[in-house]
Amino acid sequence: MKMLTVFFSAAAVVCSLSGVASGQNNGATLFQSRCVMCHGADGKGTPTGAALKVVNLHSPAVRKLSNAEMATVIRKGKNMMPAFGNSLTSPQIESLISHIRELQKK
Repeated sequence: MKMLTVFFSAAAVVCSLSGVASGQNNGATLFQSRCVMCHGADGKGTPTGAALKVVNLHSPAVRKLSNAEMATVIRKGKNMMPAFGNSLTSPQIESLISHIRELQKK
């Protein structure tokens, strides 16, 4: 019985940690923490973004970018946008792009 308790306790810890890890790959969460300040919650920009001349993520120029091109911009940065290649993994970048594509549908 004690072994079952230990097993289920360990399983609960693993499940809670995997939830944290998956939250770090959530595009909406990443967008909130990395992009909203300039691009705004809707992707259309903020006053800060306007001052830095960031692009509206709904613009035709951004919409026509392939996911690979968008990933390159996120990794390497562009103009005033910082590079995130050293701080985000490829799955995180893919998740972020998926979130941006969802914003573009609204």
